Amino acid sequence: MSASADPRATIDSTEVRGTKAQRADALHDLSIAHVELGRLDVAARFARRGLRLTGEARFHLTLAWIDLDRGRRKQSLQHLDLATPHLRGRELARARCLRGLHLCHSAEPRLAIAELTAVIRELRRYGDQRWLANALVGRGIARCNATQLAKADADFTSAQTLLHAIGEPGRAAMCLHNRGFVAMLAGDLPLALRRYEDAAKAGLDSTSRPEALVDRAEALLAAGLTAEARRVLAPALELLRRCNRHVPELAVLSARCALRDGDPAPALRVGGSDVEFMLAAGKLDAVAAHRFRGPAQTRALGWLAHARRSDRRGALVACRAGLKVLDEHLGDWPRRELTGHALGLARTAREVLHWSEQHRASVPLPPKEPELAQALARLRRARAFGLPLDALERDVRRLTLATPPRSQRAGSALPDLPLVSFTFHNGRMLAVTVIDGRARRREVGDAACLVQSARLAVAAGKELPGREQLVPAADEVVVIPDGVLHSMPWAAFGGRVHVIPSLRHWRTPGRGRGRVWITGPRLLRDEVPALQQEHGGRRVRPVADDVLAAMEGAHIVHIAAHGEVNVDNPLFSYLELADGPLYGYDIARIENPPEIVVLSACESGLACAFLDAGTRAVIASVLPVPDAQVSEAMAEVHRLLDHPAEAAAAVAHLGFSCYGNGTPARAG
Repeated sequence: MSASADPRATIDSTEVRGTKAQRADALHDLSIAHVELGRLDVAARFARRGLRLTGEARFHLTLAWIDLDRGRRKQSLQHLDLATPHLRGRELARARCLRGLHLCHSAEPRLAIAELTAVIRELRRYGDQRWLANALVGRGIARCNATQLAKADADFTSAQTLLHAIGEPGRAAMCLHNRGFVAMLAGDLPLALRRYEDAAKAGLDSTSRPEALVDRAEALLAAGLTAEARRVLAPALELLRRCNRHVPELAVLSARCALRDGDPAPALRVGGSDVEFMLAAGKLDAVAAHRFRGPAQTRALGWLAHARRSDRRGALVACRAGLKVLDEHLGDWPRRELTGHALGLARTAREVLHWSEQHRASVPLPPKEPELAQALARLRRARAFGLPLDALERDVRRLTLATPPRSQRAGSALPDLPLVSFTFHNGRMLAVTVIDGRARRREVGDAACLVQSARLAVAAGKELPGREQLVPAADEVVVIPDGVLHSMPWAAFGGRVHVIPSLRHWRTPGRGRGRVWITGPRLLRDEVPALQQEHGGRRVRPVADDVLAAMEGAHIVHIAAHGEVNVDNPLFSYLELADGPLYGYDIARIENPPEIVVLSACESGLACAFLDAGTRAVIASVLPVPDAQVSEAMAEVHRLLDHPAEAAAAVAHLGFSCYGNGTPARAG
């Protein structure tokens, strides 16, 4: 087996002894093995020993490879120049392959493509499979630079097949990783992340190939996960420093992370042709020129730059064009920058309503994948037993991103009800009220103060202040809150209030089957037995698999369980069950969600997860519910539950509201 196929075994079994030729062979094998493990300084020492021992050109060739890998192109070319006059046949083709790899870094990738295509023919003639794979990888990189993405993927696939055939699974896994990079350039972020995941499972050792971590961090940044990208970059930086390798992309990516966190200084220092940095430097014309070419995010940035340099009408057209690019390629960033810019230009109430809907975060539904279900089960067990959670939570997030998300169920047209939509933008809380088809906009004062006063009033059993600043004077109203207003006990303002996260969450009543009752652990008072006796239905064991199965297609689900809100990632909010937490990720994966859900015990932050999955109405509280009042309150809720908004109004004094469409189902 070659030194590159099993480098650790080569290092363990190889001794530098015997004849001069045997020692030279051992030094060459050790150098190649250390290259494969990313230990370039050690590899260079063995290669230099071999060069001093024999002066053979193959050691110059190895040193040329090592220096190219370290980003020391000048030294690499010097070794090539020293080696080439002494090489013939297969070895000369290998030297040409290295020159072709140098050309991959040139301004004109077609030169590299032409050179490596000629080299590939030579290496095929010699039957040099390993270096043929190297040349295919190099041509794939050059074709990425030339945006010939289908051909690049074909080159990486051919190299992957070759390396599997000659018993080098680690390098084959790197080819699969490179195919993820192609998907990234094509704007297919889920496919890119899935291939990165598959490459890691296939044996890609990121400790010897830290550039793979850089690629993964770039994908996470593209997904809008700046903190995750930083966590991946940290070990990559340390690994590259340890093996004395220079990867220019690392500094660029670190600066992009800082820029996303609001610190433009590193980006301005790095400069260069990165469109994100150019945008931060105010080079709008140069960035706008990219709106018709390149990856999806580059084009979206181009449209954002065009919006910033255009008049109002042109800017709104540019924002729509940028959003269309992101929609077609499942992109996220810079969506909120585009919608935020347009929202700042909105003049009429209708424009504010339209762009505020575009601006609201839309979380894709997690895929219905067995691997994700297993990851959630592992996370559930870890939390139940008090084990570390960070790595398991990262697995859940990565698997969610690495699979194309399910589409959210579309809502229906809004009924003829008064509507008030709030949007927090540029430090102001804007409200758009629509009554009888007429829309008007206004600015709300200190929203945080209004929420605090309302919550204190509900806790003290007093009338809520500030209704006239927030809710129209009507018996029935639809509210779309934003920012701090999500914590408002809306039903306590009186009348029938329907609270929805966005217009797309309004759904017409459907038909579910039966009632399901669930009681979690550690409750001081269990209201479920009396309710079940009065209303029928079935009680389910409070374990995740049983609960999820029972909720499929149910008409009413009542959950009495403690919960916890995760502000940073709402899908990690959970309800406490006997076998651990039931997460928002679990709920959002339900294929046929329950029609109506009652969350009786405490605030869990999961109303939105149910609504995203397709539930029509959720009754939940934004305040802690006193145990002594739960049974009576829930009895009243279930007596009125055919009209969820009325049911929520009956217990509004405990902080409950109706989330979603709380209108009654029509008879017949």
